[in-house]
Amino acid sequence: MPGASDLPFTTVVIPVRNGAAMVGDAISSVLEGDFPADRREILVVDNGSTDGTADVIRDFPVTYVHEPRPGVSNARNRGIGEGRGEVFAFMDSDCIAGTRWLRELVAPFSDPAIGCVAGELGHAPGESVAERQATRMLGAWQSYAVNSNPPYAITANAAYRRSVFEAIGAFDPRMPRAQDVELGLRFSERSDLGLAYSAEAIVSHRHRSTQREFFRQQIGWSYGAGLVAAKYHALDGRPSPPPRLIDVWQQVRGVQGVLGLRFQRDPLVRYRRGFLEDAWFNLMRQVAWYFGARAGMWKGARVFAGEARARTERGGPAFPEPPPPEPRPSTSQPEGSKR
Repeated sequence: MPGASDLPFTTVVIPVRNGAAMVGDAISSVLEGDFPADRREILVVDNGSTDGTADVIRDFPVTYVHEPRPGVSNARNRGIGEGRGEVFAFMDSDCIAGTRWLRELVAPFSDPAIGCVAGELGHAPGESVAERQATRMLGAWQSYAVNSNPPYAITANAAYRRSVFEAIGAFDPRMPRAQDVELGLRFSERSDLGLAYSAEAIVSHRHRSTQREFFRQQIGWSYGAGLVAAKYHALDGRPSPPPRLIDVWQQVRGVQGVLGLRFQRDPLVRYRRGFLEDAWFNLMRQVAWYFGARAGMWKGARVFAGEARARTERGGPAFPEPPPPEPRPSTSQPEGSKR
């Protein structure tokens, strides 16, 4: 493991919008880590919050950055633009970092051939049925992402070299969802550097606590997948097509079957609540992905139509750079000060 003097100066970027209830825990977990304070800076980018998030951030010795343009891509790009790091480490505001998270995340950069590192995404303990089901469905989701073809890093726990953004562009502001997937696909094609997976760089993700929040999150993820599909529709094998109506119907039949078992007299069957939970949440997920992915593909076909034509006519890169972010003044609070 590299010593303090060997660690790259790292900018930690935490985007947040209306996260007053959680962002303090995320910031504290990074501050309490074992990474040398003189080798990192922490930028918390407030993406137009209206719930007191700014006041929470200013209570900590971190750099407060205000980005009024909505969208996590704009927030992360603001962090990249204002950060001084050789490496940029990203974590979401609903995550908790382990003590050795940042040290383990940047360790693979000792190899100059590595341009991106994906850390392990764990699951914070949850009490609600929605939290339990999210943990079951997602499983080892970062491991799944880095073993996809092509691989990508989920940006709730990932790091990139500054030089990567200079070479291929940053997050695409036209992608309100799945911007990390799009960046990962672009990195895979356009960068000569590799992606590494650090199983010891652990953050725990806090899942949505209600069924309504779970459904809305699935809609958002599927919408993003549709945008990616529309942007790169001509590429074989990426991404997977959205569910078919028959897939949704099979989940409906599954719920019907479990309900039939639940009302039998056998108490061992009647009280197996998990079967019904699984069937119901699988159905919600299929419905969300059926409609969300199609909405994303419909929207993306219009947003990225010009790029698709240019790619077809001129044989340009499959993953072109996103447009540069529009300059916009930001408000920053230097690290270690309050106001």
